[in-house]
Amino acid sequence: MNLGLGNLTELKGQLLAEALRTDTSYDAAITAIGKGVAAQMENYCNRKFGRVENDVYIVSADRAHAYLPRYPVESIAGIDLKTDATDGFVAQTASTIVNTNLESGYVYFGGELGPYWSHLRITYTGGFWFDETEENNDTLPSGATQLPADLKLAWILQCRAVWQAIDKTGMDIIKTGSSSNLILDLVPAVKDMLNQFTRYMIT
Repeated sequence: MNLGLGNLTELKGQLLAEALRTDTSYDAAITAIGKGVAAQMENYCNRKFGRVENDVYIVSADRAHAYLPRYPVESIAGIDLKTDATDGFVAQTASTIVNTNLESGYVYFGGELGPYWSHLRITYTGGFWFDETEENNDTLPSGATQLPADLKLAWILQCRAVWQAIDKTGMDIIKTGSSSNLILDLVPAVKDMLNQFTRYMIT
């Protein structure tokens, strides 16, 4: 199961004592934490991490370039332009792309492809790959990039911080009426790890 930057089995292995790992009682809570933390990290870094095949990115066409949200980029399958609702998206030729930097997700068109009201649709494959199978027996696809170890560690550390702060027995809620220790912000060590993966400016 895809929990954002890992699977359920490995996250349970990080959060639960060995005797509890086969128990499914906490699966829903751990799943929510994994996905929520991954989304929080993506928001902090202003990008998407997980690898997706034939993902779609739509922006206004009045631009000479675009930064794809999932990178590194493996391939770009198509560029489509929509200038009105009647004709819809129309496939563009391969020459529409003048240059690319696949490592950073940068695509250069050489000039604006349409007016500000028109839409540009880019279909591409990109992002970091990780094993989503619970058996951890999947293989890295050809051309894909493995999820960096330090990015995985940042996800695990933040998941641990949230898990430890959760009032799992309900005692804090009984005493105070709320789960007052819940960590909402990224912990400092995680922020330090994420700085190298942050996209600071998109134009």
